[in-house]
Amino acid sequence: MKQRHHNFKNGFTLLELLVALALLGILGSSIAGVLKNSVDSVEQGTAAMDQLTRMRSLETLLGGAVRDAVITQVSQQERSWLADDISYDAAEGRYRFRGEELTLGFVMDRPFLEAERDGYNHWITIEVRIDEETSENSLWMTDTCYLPGIDNPVGTDWSEAGLSDDWKPVKEVMLLGNTREIYFRYWELEQSGGTDEPEPEEMEFDDIDTDYAVRLPDLIEMVMTVPNLGTESLMFDYSIRRKGI
Repeated sequence: MKQRHHNFKNGFTLLELLVALALLGILGSSIAGVLKNSVDSVEQGTAAMDQLTRMRSLETLLGGAVRDAVITQVSQQERSWLADDISYDAAEGRYRFRGEELTLGFVMDRPFLEAERDGYNHWITIEVRIDEETSENSLWMTDTCYLPGIDNPVGTDWSEAGLSDDWKPVKEVMLLGNTREIYFRYWELEQSGGTDEPEPEEMEFDDIDTDYAVRLPDLIEMVMTVPNLGTESLMFDYSIRRKGI
C-alpha cells in the first residue's frame, strides 16, 4: 500500500494575516473603549466624591455661621443718619439682614472662618457669582469687619472715629465652585390652626432684599445643582424666635 505524504506549508497566507490583524484591531478597540469608560467612571466618581465632601463641609461651615448669627437692629441714631438715604425706609427696615435669590447677608460677632470673637461685628455676605463664558456658578463669602454704631459695612461710615477703609479687614473666600446653579429661598414658620407644628411658608423678597430687612426668616434654604450629584438642598436654621425677637 502506498503511503500519502502531506506537504504542510510553513507560516500563514496574506489573507489569514489580514483577518488576524482585523480581529486584533476589533479586540483592541473594544478593550480601549472599556478601559476609557472605566477611567471616565473613576474620574466622575472621584469628582462626585470631591463635590460631596465640599458640600458637607459647606453645610457644616455655613450652618454653624447661620446658627451663630446675631440679630442686629438698626438703632435710632443710625436711623437718623440714614434719613438722607433714599433706599432706606425708616418706618420699616429694622434689621441688618439681606435676603436675595443670589445673595445672603447677616451679622456675626466673630469672624466667619474663626470660632473666637475678636471684639468687632462682621457683616457676612454669601454671594453667587456666575461666569459669563461658562455659565458656571460659584459661591463666595465676604467678611467685612466693623464697629457697631461707628462703621457702616454697607455704606458710608457713621463716624470718622471708625475703622479706616484702608485698614478695615475684609476677607473673601470661594466656598464652592464648578456648580451649574445656586440660589437661596427663605421661609417663615407660621403656626397653622389645629396643629402643634408650625408650617413653613416661603417669604417674599420685598421684605428682605435690602440691607435693612422688615422681617426675618426662620429658615434659609440653599438649592444647588452640582455635576455628577444632581440637585441638592441644604436648610439652615436662623431661629429668630429662639433668639428672643
